[in-house]
Amino acid sequence: MSKVKSFQLIILAMIVLFIMVPFIGQTSIKTDDNDKRPDRIMIQLEAELSKDEMPAVGFMHDLHTQAVDGDCKACHDEKDSTFIFKFKRTDKKASMELYHDECVACHVEKKQADEIAGPIASECRSCHAVDKSKASSWKKITFDKSLHYVHESSAQIKGMSQADKDNCSRCHHKYNEKTKEIYYIKGEEESCSYCHRPVQKDSIRTIQQASHDACVSCHQTLKVKKVAAGPVTCKGCHELEMQQKIEKVADVPRLKRNQPDVVAITGWKKGSKIKNTYMNAVAFDHKFHETNAESCKVCHHETLKKCTDCHKADGSDQQGEFISLEQAMHKQDTNRSCLGCHQEQTKNADCAGCHFNVSANKDGSESCKTCHNLNHKDLIVEPAQVAKTSLSEMSAGYTSVQIDKIPEEIKIDVLSKDYKPSVFPHRKVVQAISKRVEKSQMAKAFHTDQAGLCMGCHHNSPKTLEPPQCGSCHSKKGPSVDGRPGLKGAYHGQCITCHQKMEVQAVAATDCVKCHEEKK
Repeated sequence: MSKVKSFQLIILAMIVLFIMVPFIGQTSIKTDDNDKRPDRIMIQLEAELSKDEMPAVGFMHDLHTQAVDGDCKACHDEKDSTFIFKFKRTDKKASMELYHDECVACHVEKKQADEIAGPIASECRSCHAVDKSKASSWKKITFDKSLHYVHESSAQIKGMSQADKDNCSRCHHKYNEKTKEIYYIKGEEESCSYCHRPVQKDSIRTIQQASHDACVSCHQTLKVKKVAAGPVTCKGCHELEMQQKIEKVADVPRLKRNQPDVVAITGWKKGSKIKNTYMNAVAFDHKFHETNAESCKVCHHETLKKCTDCHKADGSDQQGEFISLEQAMHKQDTNRSCLGCHQEQTKNADCAGCHFNVSANKDGSESCKTCHNLNHKDLIVEPAQVAKTSLSEMSAGYTSVQIDKIPEEIKIDVLSKDYKPSVFPHRKVVQAISKRVEKSQMAKAFHTDQAGLCMGCHHNSPKTLEPPQCGSCHSKKGPSVDGRPGLKGAYHGQCITCHQKMEVQAVAATDCVKCHEEKK
């Protein structure tokens, strides 16, 4: 082969290689464009964007924290010995010039020192980029009872005054509109989010700003002192994996706020003449609900005041958004109401096997009396004591059906053709359901005896230990014109769905021979 031909082949190979290089191995190369970072925050100026302005900047906070070796002073100023989590300022507003001058100057300085640096002035689109794939994986952190107790019991966190016996005043405060100062009153602590909202209103900081100013600043202060402290990076609080690593305190002591154990919820004002037309009052076990709720905000959504302070019987209070007490307690589409929360509880595996098919609040049922059980006259002197006695009697009123009254097995043979009759272990199933019910105070209150549990399967029959057979309502021929399923559909729909809802693993929905032995 001549030298000319060899040279031509080399050139041709180089051209092919040049063309192919961008595509070779593309399916295996993983590009790191920092997608789904929990520290991605949007830098948006307060002025509304016009069509001529650049897109907002997706700023990766933890990446920059690493670049300055965790030195918050590189970007944040201090005021009253506390970091202000605004970029390079305390009180003044952000501006385009501030970001351009400070950010680009730092990038240039890093680049001149041969260090990894961000974009410079001529690379606008590197920061101002419209890229929907670069979304944040930020997760809200819940300051639950366990996390609250960790802070409340910390020896490192001190109260604002040396005379404080606890450290509640370090975080909880009120605001004096006249003096523009914060102050603390023992026994009137409330959730931060009652004042600090997601969106800034008037001059009140958002909950994000208040949390960062208080929490992160405190963590950073303790960290400087080389004391064990909480996270100072975005991912430390707002990455799901890190949140799952937070140790949970199993037995959290009750919060200290002088709250009642038991109250009588009434629809009338104290001292007013009680009318016979009023609905009976409700005995409410505050301590039980408090123990089982994630936080006080589950019920007390705007303030820790009593429900009746905002929700009047006639719905006449603007502070309660003109929602009456009856509406607030019985609204079904929110878990902040009693009825809505109870409805949500019926979706739990221990309850859903029956309640997927049976409404928890049938019209005309006796369930109203379960809660509304306090007579007006009995509440004149000691309403709290009357409520406490009522609750005690309610929990003690649950009765079990004698074992010999429960059929041990039921043979279902009305549809047997290709399979042998199904032998249903009736007593075993009833006892298993009863055991689940007895774990729940709410279930025991509404199911005062086990006979009521029969209606979970025998859903449209009277409460009796001898309910009618399924074939009394469901036809062998198939669905009825009024929408009732046929007998075969009723059996399978009831049994299989119940197993799925109650998470019964022993019998799979598709395992026919587990219930029906095949004829040979």
